Amino acid sequence: MNSYDWSAFRDQFPALKNRTYLNTAGGGVMARKVADAAHQYYNESVEQGDVFWGQWLVRSEKDRHFVAHFIGARPESVAFLQNASLGLNIVARSFPSESRCLAVRPEFPSCTTPFIRAGHQMSFIETTLDGFVDAEIIESALKEHPVDVFILSSVQFANGFRADLASIGAVCRRFGVSFVVDATQSIGAFDIHLERDLIDALVFSGYKWATAGYGNAVLATGSAWSNSDPPLVGWRSAKRAYDLENDRLDLHKEGIGHEMGHPPFPGIFAMAAALRVLSEPGIHQISERIQALVGYLRSGLEDKGIRMRSNGNPACSSGIVLAEVKDADSVKQQLQEQQIWVTARQGGLRVSIHAYNAAEDVERFLTAL
Repeated sequence: MNSYDWSAFRDQFPALKNRTYLNTAGGGVMARKVADAAHQYYNESVEQGDVFWGQWLVRSEKDRHFVAHFIGARPESVAFLQNASLGLNIVARSFPSESRCLAVRPEFPSCTTPFIRAGHQMSFIETTLDGFVDAEIIESALKEHPVDVFILSSVQFANGFRADLASIGAVCRRFGVSFVVDATQSIGAFDIHLERDLIDALVFSGYKWATAGYGNAVLATGSAWSNSDPPLVGWRSAKRAYDLENDRLDLHKEGIGHEMGHPPFPGIFAMAAALRVLSEPGIHQISERIQALVGYLRSGLEDKGIRMRSNGNPACSSGIVLAEVKDADSVKQQLQEQQIWVTARQGGLRVSIHAYNAAEDVERFLTAL
């Protein structure tokens, strides 16, 4: 473990005091500062009504710049939304009808169904049990069946496979394929940089590893998308929104243009506050912490003779480990009775570890198991 004071970091998350929480992949716990940021908005609204509208806009723009820096995107490309599914629907409807789309077979439904519903042609790459996919596999697939769009979760929700986004992004760019990434299972746990990783559209919800709670998400787009017409619009999509023109379209092409209506202020403030909490140790220290705890968990499972369906290579492992356990649903319930929280997925137990966890959490889980 590195030298950062992880005990003090953990103390910022009160929900960890009375339980062993190993279910961030289902939903993360929230720091007190994050709740305070949302509460501030509600308190101001209670006490001042809409008088603070201008101040909330200023605050949200400051947060837009911070979030953009956190993900390596241009501030003007960042849109604050209510959930990642909305973002993926916006992305899906930004492509010409019947575009050819590609995803991996075990992908989360929100990454594929919006594209199917938008009338696109969806094909899939079969993967091994641990979800392994790399640039070579993608290149081979693109050579065999050319497509227009490749959609990928940065970390797979069940087995936790973590993709090398930069190398895959380079392949997509070389083949002229738009690269769409859902980072919900990695943002706040592992480094991601939209421009460096050659991502064309990046989407993520805040309620898992970002620890921002429900009701907030981000859609950010790359430079190549800066002139794309937004498929869904509202009054704030207009460049001169306060002119309230209702008979013409002169739109923001990205960022605010995708927000459509009033900003989701409490969600914005919670998202930015959560990412600031995670910035205190820094994303690289957080990743190292997660990898160390996951290594400890894997060793303990191996000692018990329990097989794992998650890739053990640190280059493509994440905070998620899928352990093969018989009667996983029953075991999960028994663990919950001891205030140990994991999830049953694909016939096994999905254990997910964030930087706010400790070795004691892993030990308690292994002992109970």
